[in-house]
Amino acid sequence: MARRKAEAGASELLFLGTAGARIVVFNQILASGGMVLTSKGTSILIDPGPGCLVQCKRHKVSPKRLSAILLSHKHLDHSADVNVMVEAMTDGGFSPRGKLLAPHDALEGDDPVVLKYLRGYLAEGVEVLEPGKTYYVGDIRFETSPFYHKHGEVQTLGLKFHLPEGTLAYVTDGRYAPEFERFYKADVIVMNTVRKEPTPELDHLSAEDAAKLAQAVKPKALILTHFGMTMLRAGTRKVAEELSKRTGVKVIAAWDGARFDIAELVGGATGGQKVLLE
Repeated sequence: MARRKAEAGASELLFLGTAGARIVVFNQILASGGMVLTSKGTSILIDPGPGCLVQCKRHKVSPKRLSAILLSHKHLDHSADVNVMVEAMTDGGFSPRGKLLAPHDALEGDDPVVLKYLRGYLAEGVEVLEPGKTYYVGDIRFETSPFYHKHGEVQTLGLKFHLPEGTLAYVTDGRYAPEFERFYKADVIVMNTVRKEPTPELDHLSAEDAAKLAQAVKPKALILTHFGMTMLRAGTRKVAEELSKRTGVKVIAAWDGARFDIAELVGGATGGQKVLLE
C-alpha cells in the first residue's frame, strides 16, 4: 500500500545514511549517503556524502530517476560523491538530465568541489544557492535560509521544502542561532544532530539544540540524523525518546535506510512502523 501511495505522488524521505562527524563517517560506522526527497514524481538527492552511489544501489534508488542534486554546503561528508552522482544521473553525459544546486563556494573560488567538466552533463545546468531565495525542482518549491549557518568558513544554508502534505525543513550543520526559530517553522523538521551536548568550540548542533528548536517551533515531527560518536554512545533512539518526553513533540532518530511517508508524519503517526514505507 505504501509503495503504491509513493508511486501515486505522495511525498517520502529516504535516508541513504545517518553518519555525521569525521569518526563515524570515515570509519563508516553508519552510512553517509545523504537523503532522497521524492514528491509527485520528482526526486532530489540532498548532500551525497561518501558512499552515496553504493547506498543508492543498496536501497534501489536509480540515479537516472533523480531530478536534481542539492548541496547544503561543501564539506566532504555532504559532497564527497557529488561528482560520481552527476555522472550516474546523466549516464556519463550520454543522457543529459537534471540540475545541481549548491552554494557559490562549492562551485567557484579556490576550493570548489564540483568538477567543471561534469557540469555540461546537466540538462538544466547549475544553480547557485543564495540566502533567502526560492528555487524550483520540478513541482517541488523550496527556500534557502535567509542567513548562512555559522559552520567554519564554508557557505552553509538550511532548506525548507513546500510539499503537498506540508512543509519539510532541513537544518543542516552549524551553530544554533535564534534565527532558527523563525525560519525553521515547519510541519516536519530534519535536524543534523552531531553532538549529544553543546560543545562551544565546535560549530555543530546537539540534542539540546534539537530540544530548544522543538519547544520553540512545535513541529508535528522532528527527525534526528547526522550522528557523531557522542550521540551513538548515548543511543540515538534513547535520546529521541527522552526529547519526545521533554518537549511534547514526536522526535524520531533516523537510521540508515529509513524511509518516511511525509503525510503520515504530518498526520501525527506515533511509531516508527507507521511512518515507514515498506
